[in-house]
Amino acid sequence: MNFKGIKSKLLRFKRIFTMNWIIFVSSNPRYDTDYYHSEITKILKCGSSENGFSTYQCLGCGQGQHKS
Repeated sequence: MNFKGIKSKLLRFKRIFTMNWIIFVSSNPRYDTDYYHSEITKILKCGSSENGFSTYQCLGCGQGQHKS
């Protein structure tokens, strides 16, 4: 899988949690704990400059820098 495919899946995963986490927790109160909220926050901040990211480039030609 290429970088764009991975990034696309990560963004889709984040969108699912952004749109549904509150609804899920209200229906499943056992997940309404500081631990789960902390883990979801980490997921949503992953790949941001605030929470850190990785930079990749082609080893063959050195072209391009991609953040993930």
